[in-house]
Amino acid sequence: MKMTKRTEHLPRPTAELEQLAEYYDSHDTGSEMEHGQWVDPRPMRTTSLRLPVEVIDQLKRQARGQHVRYTSYVRSILEQAALGEPSSELAQITERLDRIERMVTDKQSRRPGKTA
Repeated sequence: MKMTKRTEHLPRPTAELEQLAEYYDSHDTGSEMEHGQWVDPRPMRTTSLRLPVEVIDQLKRQARGQHVRYTSYVRSILEQAALGEPSSELAQITERLDRIERMVTDKQSRRPGKTA
């Protein structure tokens, strides 16, 4: 059985799925695959960075909290800083501080005889 490109009709009948499973269990399909060339859209370079242990531990905790790998988390922070983009955490903190400042200013302006 040679697999060829065709329009997929899903879900497939159980008999066809069993036939496909039997074929792939008993055949090496490596020669049927198209050989391509991997192109990395963003070439990377490795660097070494020395940080205090406490900072690394905190970064690892934050990465776990976001369910991402530590190195991916650090790279995203550095990329955002290099591109001048505020981190989402910083944006959230800034937004919260602005809200607090507005609330305090509003309360002070409503008090009789008080000025901001």
